[in-house]
Order: sequence, then C-alpha cells, then structure tokens
Amino acid sequence: MQVFQYRYNNTGYIHDNDGSSIKIEDIIDIKELKDMLNWFVLATGLGAIFVNPDGEPIIIPDEYEEQCPFCRVVRSDPEGIKRCNQSMSYAGKQAAKLGEPYIFRCHAGLIEFAAPVMFKDVYLGSISCGPVLMWEWDEIALQEFLNLTRDLNINREALMVASRQVKMLSGRNVQAAAQLLFVTANHIARTGMLTLQQRKELNEQQARLAEAIFERKQAEETIKALESKAQTVEYPIDKEYKLLSKVKLGDRTGAKEILNEMLGDIFFRTAGNMDLVKARVLELVVVISRAAVEGGASLEKLLGLNYNFISELSQMDDIDKICYWLVKVLDTFMDTVYETRNVRNARSLGEALKYIRENYHKNLTLENVAQQIYISPYYLSHMFREELGITFVEYLTMVRMEEAKRLLADPALSVVAIASQVGYEDASYFSKVFKRYVGMSPNRYRRNI
Repeated sequence: MQVFQYRYNNTGYIHDNDGSSIKIEDIIDIKELKDMLNWFVLATGLGAIFVNPDGEPIIIPDEYEEQCPFCRVVRSDPEGIKRCNQSMSYAGKQAAKLGEPYIFRCHAGLIEFAAPVMFKDVYLGSISCGPVLMWEWDEIALQEFLNLTRDLNINREALMVASRQVKMLSGRNVQAAAQLLFVTANHIARTGMLTLQQRKELNEQQARLAEAIFERKQAEETIKALESKAQTVEYPIDKEYKLLSKVKLGDRTGAKEILNEMLGDIFFRTAGNMDLVKARVLELVVVISRAAVEGGASLEKLLGLNYNFISELSQMDDIDKICYWLVKVLDTFMDTVYETRNVRNARSLGEALKYIRENYHKNLTLENVAQQIYISPYYLSHMFREELGITFVEYLTMVRMEEAKRLLADPALSVVAIASQVGYEDASYFSKVFKRYVGMSPNRYRRNI
C-alpha cells in the first residue's frame, strides 16, 4: 500500500515521497484502525473510510461496502471517481490546515466531512465520512444532483433511486459525528507518537549502550592486570551520586544518560552472566527508588512499585528487554515524584524546569524564564510555590548547587572557575550561597569528598 506524505508550510503541502516517508501503518495497527471505523459505522449508520492525501480510499471497514448506493452510481464513471477523490483530498487537507473537522459539499452536492490524521506536522490522510443530506429530499434537491452530474456517463434512473436512500441528518447531528471522527483521528495520532517514540528510545538506548561498552572495552585493554577482578568491581560510586542528583532535580534526560553509562559498565563487567546482570540492575532500581523518595515521592507507593518491578525482572532473560525495562522504571519513579507533588500544570512547569536546567549558568530571572514558556511571571511564580513548595530562586539555587557539588570533585577546577560555570560572577557570594545550601564551604566540601 502506497501512502504519500505531505508537510504543510506557508506555501502549502510539500509532497515528500522518499524512502523515509511516514505511512499510516508506521504509527497504528491497520486492524485497530479498521476496527475503529467498523465501530463508528455500526454506531452511527454512516459510512467512514480512511483516504490518503490524494483522496484515494485506503482502509475500508468490513461493515461498509466502500460506497453508498449514490456514490456507487457516481463512481461508475472514471471521471466520477476522479472528482470524488479530488473532493476528499481537498477536504482532508483543509481539515489538516485548520486543525479541526471539515464539513463540505462534495462535487455531486451531498454533505461529507473529513477528520485529519496528523503525525506532528505531517498529514498522513483523513477519515472521510458521509455522504448525508442536511435538508428534506425533494424534487429541487434531485434536480440539483442531476445538474451537478450531468456530464458524467452514469445511469440517471439509478442515481434518482439512490438519492432517496441517502441518510438525512440535522446540522447538530453532522457536527457531533464530525467531532467524534476528529477524536478518533487524534487518538490515532497520539497512539502513533507513543509507538514511534518507544522505538526511537529503544534504538537510541541500544546505540548509547553499545558505545559505552565499546569505550569500556578499549579502556580495559590498557589495564589487563585488572581483568581478573572484572566480575567483582562495582560501577564507580560517583556515577551513582550523579544519578541520585539528576533524579532528585527531575532531570529526566540527564538521568537517562547516566543510567546508560552505568548499564554499559555493568554489562561489560558481568561478561554476559545473566544472574550478575540482574543483581546489578536490581541495585540500580534501589538507587533510583531512594533518589525518588529523597525527591519527594511517596515511600509507601514506591514499595509497591519495587515489589512489582522485582517480579518483572525475575522473568526477563533478554539483555535488550532489561535495558528498555530499566529506562521505563526510571520514568515511572520520576513520574511518581511529580504525582506526589501534585503538579497540575506539569507541561508548563516541566518546560520551565527544563529551561532552567539547561541555562542555569546564565543570568536567569523569573521574567525571562516565563517569557520562554509564554506565561506570565506571576503565574510561573505561583506554580513554583503551589506545585513544588519552593520559590523560583530556591529551585535555581538548588540546580546550581548540585552542579557545583559535581564540579568540586574535579581538583583541576578552581572555586572561582566553578562559580562562573554555575552562574555566579562573584566567587565570594557563590561561597556564601554554597555554605548556606550545603552547610560547609566549597573548599571544605572538596576536602571531604
């Protein structure tokens, strides 16, 4: 099945038919889509099919005979098929452009509606529904159908008989059916994004894991004397501290990067011994769980999660599945942190926290962070207090101090250099803030670690 891909920009839809085009079957199980269309047809008595961007029918439910009797007569002429496809193509693209269901009159004078199926900014096709009448059938309506199709080589008597069988709906009914289709199309898009995201995450993780293992092997070649101890040496404790810090700060991306480094180290050192791999992975689950509790998650809830995770891990015997499973465990724990904090504005607040973590070294203010995520400074300040229980400044300081603690482990960096790297122009002021946050000066903290 060939499905063309179009992108929409200011000048229109760009046809992109190279090998990398996303197709509808890439984002949803075709059987599932067919089932959805079947349910819609059975529930409403209306026809519904999936058409590609060129308006060509691609997926037709079992409960629908591809066309209603009226359409079947019109499409008995090749020119009728061409006009039908052009109508559905135009309607689908208009719906994609507007971001809502599009109700229109087809070339033969009947009412149809289209709901676009989008993947991000890519238009994959639409669910086309109809045809229906929005007025009583009478001789005037019949004459209009005949006039609009007068140049088609079709059976006129059959068209007149079929026109009486077209379902009649009120404007309100049509709008409701169109909205129902639009909800279905949105469900398809969301499901597809999750499916592709999971594939992408798994592929990226495997690539990073392979790279970490390769780097580890090269390093081990230079210290062959330690090979005999390979199965007893644990992963560096500093990575565990980094992972704890990232989880507590809600830095999901940073936590996953460190987790992959630790997984690479574990798989190399255990030499593929599945029992040792599971033991080390279980240690990581405990580490992440502890960090989640320190970040504010419910201990009672995490105990239940840990029990379930241990049961799942015991049944796994595939390295790739264990890797992907552990990343999902991390996501679950971090979600629990946010749930416990009762974050009602997770999306906006998440964008703010991400921007702060990526730009903490700059001269950040509440106003410029709010501007970046398109909300008012007052509302952002309210979200920090209401959802996290801390102020914007307190969170920014926490991010900076956690990074400063990490940098202090490097003896080559001076306190002045570290202060600058975490956003403080005045090293003495940085030292005061650090002491207030950690309970000791930067130099003393460095000596202790």
